[in-house]
Amino acid sequence: MRETMLSNKDVYMASLLKEETELKLQSRKCADELGLGRISISAAEAQLIKTLIRAHGAKKFVEIGTLTGLSAQYLFEALPEGGELWTLEKDPKHGEMAAQIFTQIDQSKKKIHLVMGDAREELEKISVLGPFDGVFIDGNKAAYFDYLTWAEKNLRSGGLILADNVFLSGAVWGETTQQRFSEKQIRIMQEFNRRLADPQLFEGAMVPTFEGLYVAIKK
Repeated sequence: MRETMLSNKDVYMASLLKEETELKLQSRKCADELGLGRISISAAEAQLIKTLIRAHGAKKFVEIGTLTGLSAQYLFEALPEGGELWTLEKDPKHGEMAAQIFTQIDQSKKKIHLVMGDAREELEKISVLGPFDGVFIDGNKAAYFDYLTWAEKNLRSGGLILADNVFLSGAVWGETTQQRFSEKQIRIMQEFNRRLADPQLFEGAMVPTFEGLYVAIKK
């Protein structure tokens, strides 16, 4: 869940960002219509992710959790000419809205592939297209460790892993939260964070965004 009240810091940071495109605003509007605007990625976090991907130089990228296609647009913009993005979504309504937006994007020099279905199943299907350069994890919280297991097998050495919501609003360190998380979700996210913190496997850092963003490089 995103903050509903903007602090002075948030307002200042937002003032420095380029205004979002018509299609990005359309994605936000679609999320609002679904009652899910609160979980859409903020412009500041999206720009951070875009910058990290561009600096990394990733060309073949996977997103887990399309929603209405907002974050996918930022990921797509970060990819170089010839790049490809596979974005996975389970909910048909979300996918329908995202697909309508993607048809309006110029894909003459790079491609977006919308993959519908349960991410754990669809990830195995697209494995034959790997190895991939990076993944953005922003899907089912109870499946985060499964997603990471897939990433370890299917990202190249030096591949980029970005994972949002790794704080679970503070539940991972025992804070009582307004949004309720199951014991399973909390345990899995704790295991997920510990795994990414293993210096034998990854070079990474947890970025203290509002929701928590893990940034890691696969060794």
